[in-house]
Amino acid sequence: AEEGKSCACGAGHFFEDNVPRLSCSGESSESCPCTPSVGSNDGTLSFEADPSDWDWQSCASIIISGVAPRVTVTSLQVQNVQLVLSLDECDDAGCMTYQSAPEEWISSSGWEYQSSTRHLRVRFEWYVYSSSGAVGSVVATWSTTSKAPGCSQCEADTYKTTTDAAGCTACPSNAVSAVGSTGLSSC
Repeated sequence: AEEGKSCACGAGHFFEDNVPRLSCSGESSESCPCTPSVGSNDGTLSFEADPSDWDWQSCASIIISGVAPRVTVTSLQVQNVQLVLSLDECDDAGCMTYQSAPEEWISSSGWEYQSSTRHLRVRFEWYVYSSSGAVGSVVATWSTTSKAPGCSQCEADTYKTTTDAAGCTACPSNAVSAVGSTGLSSC
C-alpha cells in the first residue's frame, strides 16, 4: 500500500499499516536534532547537553511508530549532568492518547525499553546540576520489527461486517467473540 492509503479487507479483518516511522514533536535544536524518517526499521540519535545552561534542558520528543518500537542508549558520557527519559506508550501516531511509563534516570549505556504498543514517544531531558565542567552526550538507537502492511484478523472481542478499510468494532460490554469475527451475532 502507498503511504497514507489503506486497503479494503474482508469481513473479520482490518488493514494494518506497518510502515515504520520516526517523527519529531516540538522544536529541534543544534544540540538536540531530530530528523523524521519513513520506511526505515532503525536509526541513530545523538544529543548533547548545553553546559552553559544550568538546570533542566529538554530535547524535541521523538515518536517511534511500528511493530514493537524500541529505544536503546548505546553510549552515554556524563559529568555533572543527568540524563532523564520520559516515555509514553501511545494509542495513535500523534500520541493524543497515551499511557506514561515511569521516568527513567539513565546513568550508563545499555539501557533499553521496548513498547507493547505501536507508538512510543521518547523525550530526552538533561538535568545539569553544575555548569562547572559539565559534559552530557548520548547516542541512542531506535528500531521497530519489520512487518509488511496488510490485512489482519480482528482481535478477540471485536468484529467487522464490512469489506472496506474500516477498523473492527468492539463487542458490547460483557460479550466476547473469537478472533476474526464477522458480525455482532458472533459476540
